[in-house]
Amino acid sequence: MSDKKLDDFLADHTASAMKRIEENICKEVREGLCEYFGIDSIRELEEDQIKQIKEAQESRNKGFLKLGYNLVLKQLR
Repeated sequence: MSDKKLDDFLADHTASAMKRIEENICKEVREGLCEYFGIDSIRELEEDQIKQIKEAQESRNKGFLKLGYNLVLKQLR
């Protein structure tokens, strides 16, 4: 048994797998947004499109899509 707290132990133990999952979710959401808006890169998003993404992100309480929206919006900052 580890002398770390359970949460700290699992966070350290799963960090690399979680990072890969996060990257995959971000990639899928980014690609979906580009397809939806008919653009090649999220850098081409216009203000009204970014507003739509923020509204979609705010309407979700949790889940992979919320995480994806958060990650994409973070990249746009």
